[in-house]
Amino acid sequence: MRTLFTGTHSQNPDYIHTPLIELVALDDRSELYEAIRSLTISDTLLFTSRYAVRFWYEAMQEIRATWGEQRIVSIGRVTTKTLQESGATHIEQTEKDVSYGIIEHFKVFPPQGRIICPRSERALDIIPKGLQELGFTFYPITAYRNKMPLRPIKVNLEEIDSIIFTSPSTIDHFIQLYGSLPPDKIYITRGAITEQYLNQRRYEKI
Repeated sequence: MRTLFTGTHSQNPDYIHTPLIELVALDDRSELYEAIRSLTISDTLLFTSRYAVRFWYEAMQEIRATWGEQRIVSIGRVTTKTLQESGATHIEQTEKDVSYGIIEHFKVFPPQGRIICPRSERALDIIPKGLQELGFTFYPITAYRNKMPLRPIKVNLEEIDSIIFTSPSTIDHFIQLYGSLPPDKIYITRGAITEQYLNQRRYEKI
């Protein structure tokens, strides 16, 4: 079976890897710099991916900032590892490596301070809505851009049996490139949110 992988990095050499997502720094990082400078001890930093850590930490270095004593909540082992490699401490890792796991993690804590979340400009609203319903002040910060690669590689889908999507954006970009989601393929998603989004797009009229 031949598998097409659409995410940024593939760990499996047997996959046909054609990235349909590119993450780039913002042209104007003034809002990001201000968010870093305005942190207080009562704030919580929420990181939902290693990419959010990467772009936040790069901005920290650009303005010569250091990690403070803020509480840091991380989703998943890879995000936690990236934080540790960047010198962060006071890290709490959510039990479940999905967006809903973050909401479950915060349910046991009283709402206080701000939850500051560096993320993509195209991030979904599941986490903000869930945390706001719990009474938390959610403060999203755009840390990077999520776009289609400038020259995406288009393959012959007749030679592909299964397709792996790593985020809702890879689904959108696939449809943009190929025109539709062929019904004769096996679709594999990374995470419940991507699976939910795939099911939504599969039954839309394109």
